[in-house]
Amino acid sequence: MRRRGEAVMRTSSPVVVLLIGLILILYILFLPPGQREALLSGTGGDGGSGGTGGTGGMPPGGYGGTIVLDKYVGTLAGQGQSTIEHTIPTTTVFTATNTEEVKFIDSMLVKKSAFSSQKGTITFRTDPGVAKNHLLTFNVEEAKGPLFITLNGIPIFQREITSKSPDPIKLPSELIQMENTIEFAVGSAGWVFWSANTYDMRNVLVSADITNFAASQSEQHFTILPDEHLQMEKATLEFVPQCDPKQSGRLTMTVNGGLLYAGFIDCGVLTRQDLSKEQLTVGDNRLGFMSSQGSYTLDRVRVISELKQDDYPVFYFNLPPDMFQAANVFAGRVSVTLRFTEGNTVKQGSVVVNGYQDSFNTPSYYYQATLDPGVLVPNANSIQIIPQGGPLNVAELRVEMI
Repeated sequence: MRRRGEAVMRTSSPVVVLLIGLILILYILFLPPGQREALLSGTGGDGGSGGTGGTGGMPPGGYGGTIVLDKYVGTLAGQGQSTIEHTIPTTTVFTATNTEEVKFIDSMLVKKSAFSSQKGTITFRTDPGVAKNHLLTFNVEEAKGPLFITLNGIPIFQREITSKSPDPIKLPSELIQMENTIEFAVGSAGWVFWSANTYDMRNVLVSADITNFAASQSEQHFTILPDEHLQMEKATLEFVPQCDPKQSGRLTMTVNGGLLYAGFIDCGVLTRQDLSKEQLTVGDNRLGFMSSQGSYTLDRVRVISELKQDDYPVFYFNLPPDMFQAANVFAGRVSVTLRFTEGNTVKQGSVVVNGYQDSFNTPSYYYQATLDPGVLVPNANSIQIIPQGGPLNVAELRVEMI
């Protein structure tokens, strides 16, 4: 009996082992792909193609292994991207010119006889740079004899006035200074020595068209990152000026305090002005507009940086033979981690190790992958990050033996 029982047990043992193996195989086959790969590879997280995988907010493997590469990468322009655009808000610059009072005197009496003479004087300050079309006006209550008017010692009017509201007298612009004097005098009565010539004037006024430049200037700002400035070949300023060609004057444009352009431009037409790399700086840049006359509304303003089409940088890390052997023995313990500068935006690209490419697509601050030992070689290994679509801002590239 004992021998028969022992024989039965010896016969059924391989069958039990086979059944257990079949159950395990079926269990593994029905697992979700991520869990199945994690179970088979011995890792604790999801994996991607070629033995790599992406993660959530923090690197799943953490830091704490042997670091073989730790680099700042910076901004990588997207594939096919050759420009970076800086949009600047619409801005308006204008100069307002209004006729304003420069000097006013309520009344003035000018008289001359054979025995006495009385002159009238007005002094006023003005700025010829902003004040134009100076006019002298007054009303006459009493007028007798010729009236003589000089501006800064130069005669500008000599005749008798017969109207109580004479026409304005234009003051010659070439005689206008910062400090000015107008003198009134009346001619002699001649042989009628007992009589006197008199001018009784009221509301004596000097006026001018004065331009207000308070709103004639505008300054806008835009920022250039270090990698953009490094890759920049040149830049272009673009805008559409909305203006009245009959009233608009010269438009002056500056960048970072340096003159960019000064002259007349076509209203309603897209305007382009080249900027050199030397005129721009890393960080904050100032763009200035100034109108000498009239109003300009500058629409669709943007600065476009044209970038060099360089190859993406290649980084190298060393795996000594003992470390390379450990990576093969323990199957996939070399990880690569990318740390981005922003979250909540989808980052797409590829990590290329020794020519083997693996893609990623993640909204996280981090992407981490476990490298397939089959793509590694002893000693020098190469790694490259290639964006797909938009640019990538990579703050750190780290390779470590976990």
